Amino acid sequence: MIHVITAVHNRYSITEKFADRLLAQTYKDIHLILVDDGSTDSTADMVRGKMPDATVITGDGNMWWGGALHAAYKWINKNIPDHRNGEYVMFANDDTDFDDTYIERAVSVLSGREKTLLAGCGISRQSGEIKDGAVTLDFETLACTISGDGTGNCASTRSLFFRVGDFKKIGGFHRFLLPHYGSDYEWTVRAVRKKGYTVLCDSTLVYQLDESTTGDNFYEKLTRKKLFSKRSVSNPFYKFTFIMLTVPSSKRLKALKKQLGRYRAKAGMASEILRK
Repeated sequence: MIHVITAVHNRYSITEKFADRLLAQTYKDIHLILVDDGSTDSTADMVRGKMPDATVITGDGNMWWGGALHAAYKWINKNIPDHRNGEYVMFANDDTDFDDTYIERAVSVLSGREKTLLAGCGISRQSGEIKDGAVTLDFETLACTISGDGTGNCASTRSLFFRVGDFKKIGGFHRFLLPHYGSDYEWTVRAVRKKGYTVLCDSTLVYQLDESTTGDNFYEKLTRKKLFSKRSVSNPFYKFTFIMLTVPSSKRLKALKKQLGRYRAKAGMASEILRK
């Protein structure tokens, strides 16, 4: 069995397409764990109608991505006994698109590997470029290099496979310290640095991602309110929290200085916008 975990908030049509994609898979032993964070558009009812065996975890709209995955982690810990630790888990954004054999191929790749987080190769629907896979994070500059085939030291949770036992060993998410952006990279860095896991991307596991549904992550688009929102990838509090949680102590000071310099350099460019 594979437990597919996704989180949604008022994305009825997108989530419906995702549910249909799961139903079309050649791998049939799928259990959907839907974290419905305060939707008001009947998304949960639609999913229950299509997938009656799905588990729906409800929130009040304040979970965000990290909190939603942490809620799923707690559900897994409580409801799946240790003798089922060999079952699989898939984290997925509901706007990912993949072919009918995608999950079957992922399980086949992962079945012969231990302590592995298997990432899909994400291709942008807009540009056709590789935007997700095995990520190598430079701990001093926080620059990321993405490989569509190979290994890295972290990964996103757009399409990530592992086992139930791995989830229990790695632990949950920091829902308050990193409620949204950075929560996935922190979780996978923790798995690699502290638990000895490998992040692997297999180029045969290709899926499409939609860049139009990402958050406010460009300085030129930011207002002060947006900059400090949970949706902002540039939020200073979460940036520095991420550094403290992921960067080795020997490189932490350099990383903090680098990030401060980056904010100073951008401050002049954004000053007019931030006064609005």
